[in-house]
Amino acid sequence: MAWFGTRVYVGAQWITAKSNGAMTWTEIRAANPFPLTVALAMSFRRADGTFDPRFFAMRTIAGFSQAFFIVRDLIVPNSTSGWFILTSTPTPVVPTATIFWSHDVGQVTVHEVPIQQLDADGFPIGDAAAQPPPPPPPPPPAQLSHPPATDLWAAAMFGKERAQTVLQLLRRAEKGEPIESERHVEGLLVDDEADEFRRRFGEPPEG
Repeated sequence: MAWFGTRVYVGAQWITAKSNGAMTWTEIRAANPFPLTVALAMSFRRADGTFDPRFFAMRTIAGFSQAFFIVRDLIVPNSTSGWFILTSTPTPVVPTATIFWSHDVGQVTVHEVPIQQLDADGFPIGDAAAQPPPPPPPPPPAQLSHPPATDLWAAAMFGKERAQTVLQLLRRAEKGEPIESERHVEGLLVDDEADEFRRRFGEPPEG
């Protein structure tokens, strides 16, 4: 039972910037270590806590696969930062986030972003809860320990304009309904597009 339920992940920082030939962007990955398809929603806040409407994602991730997002804005003048929130259901994901600074195509530095995991009630839980459980296989989604997400919760997490759209996807996932290939993304590079952008800059040095 502990392996099921809505999980919330708070990323401590994200940054996009471009000036004098240098570029900064944030990469976010969400890996699904379970066989079930999960529903994932992601929103972004500015440093002052207000929603940043330019960036948003709502999608599904098939079992044993991952989603890859890049947050970048090439409009000049441009320098923004803040924090982001991911929500997954009916099982946890394993998220990572990294900020990249590119002085040119061959010179890239990297900074890992701390991510805190919360349960559906907002209480922090350890990283071990995002790992696959031992056999036997987990129970079906119908045995969720938490009630479905509420309207007020969704509005607080994703804003009033997107709350109902996100809720529809999360509730379908919680009920075990088919959600195999849903995706709605605003302002982000995703999957193959993100990989193509990333390959332009090679691999950053370790450490």
